[in-house]
Amino acid sequence: MPNSKRVQSGTTNKMQGAGFAPPARVAADGANSATALGTPPSNTVPLNYNNQTFKSLRFGVDSLYVSYPGVIAEDWDKKLANLKELAQSEDENQQALAQVVIAQHIFEVKDKGKGRFSYVLVDNSFYLQASNGRSKALPMAYVQISSEYLAHVGVEQAEKSLQFIVNTLGLVKEPANISRADLFVDFCADLKMDSFNPLQSWITRTQSIDLHYRYNQFSGWSFGMGGEIGARLYDKTLEVEKKSKKFYSHDFWKAEGWDGQQVVWRMEFEAKREVLKQLGIYKLNNLLELQTALWLYLTQDWLRLAIPSLTDGNQTRWPNHPLWDDITQVFNQDREQAKLQRFSSARVPEDERLFVHGLGGITSFMAREGIADLGEGIGEFLHQAKDYHDKRANVQGSGMDVYVSKKVKSKNRRFNSINNREHNFSDKHQIVENAEAYRQASDGDA
Repeated sequence: MPNSKRVQSGTTNKMQGAGFAPPARVAADGANSATALGTPPSNTVPLNYNNQTFKSLRFGVDSLYVSYPGVIAEDWDKKLANLKELAQSEDENQQALAQVVIAQHIFEVKDKGKGRFSYVLVDNSFYLQASNGRSKALPMAYVQISSEYLAHVGVEQAEKSLQFIVNTLGLVKEPANISRADLFVDFCADLKMDSFNPLQSWITRTQSIDLHYRYNQFSGWSFGMGGEIGARLYDKTLEVEKKSKKFYSHDFWKAEGWDGQQVVWRMEFEAKREVLKQLGIYKLNNLLELQTALWLYLTQDWLRLAIPSLTDGNQTRWPNHPLWDDITQVFNQDREQAKLQRFSSARVPEDERLFVHGLGGITSFMAREGIADLGEGIGEFLHQAKDYHDKRANVQGSGMDVYVSKKVKSKNRRFNSINNREHNFSDKHQIVENAEAYRQASDGDA
């Protein structure tokens, strides 16, 4: 994150194993004063908080990464290799054909692999990396399930749909392994989240704490990002507005009593495979059974917000800040999370991009031509655009219609909106077979 300030520990022991060292007392390098970065620790300063203002708005699994041991089928290996080659073409018409349809998902096939994985297939539901047939050490597929798709169908159904896709690509040898799970809670609380002394209040197993500032305001904390466990406490309302544009979150929050004005904070943890394995979480059923236990480990053993004491140097005896007690208990709620009702696997641009930024070319043209009326401006724009492309056609061999058709097909691929290969005979046959198999699997017939 830009505009961040790091507090690096100079006195802690190195973490043993995958983040399972004794909790560290975070101190600034070379700092001898407990007051170096703020108010002296006391038993009263952190208590400027009324826990009646704490409101849990949503919690659960935000993002899930899974891997499937197995071997890709020979025909799929060849097919994906050919599609990847199309994606690398300098001809946009050829690039536009780098798509594959599996189980109602129109995937873009990327022009490059990622890491040691040869193929990358992407839509709004899955980011799927697949190995080639020569790979012996890698899993057949490593997949990130998007937070939006998880919000729509839940963890179990999302993995069930993914399982069908991966089984289509090859021979899967065992159920998916959990490679990373991100757990979160969105909440409101009447408390300044930058009021904690980073040298005293946070007791953590990591060796670094970052404070972040964006758009001239405090945006959050992060802890140990990039390690086996990472955590962030950040302004989710700011992140939605300025970055992710996931405004569907507002509907979830409002259903739980959010007034549309309060800052919503997110406490989020990333737990990677080595840590999950040490906690007994290997497969999806383990995660579902141990989700609450995982959250308790993360919020009690790995990181906690404490009330420092001037008279007791033993941090393990420092009580939790009452906000942290509220956060720790969130996953104990027996409450089903609402589902996102509207969802598409297409990665289509949002209205603001289309109808605000997209008008930039037309308004620039109108200003250049001295035209004030929008209807006249659009008409003249299209007229001059056609003339321009007709003149280019004499040199490059294509007019405006051909140019527009080429660009639309390119964006069909990028947005996962339309299958450019639907008239290909072999593809049509495979799509019909896949659709029927998916229907049977969804109905429980297969």
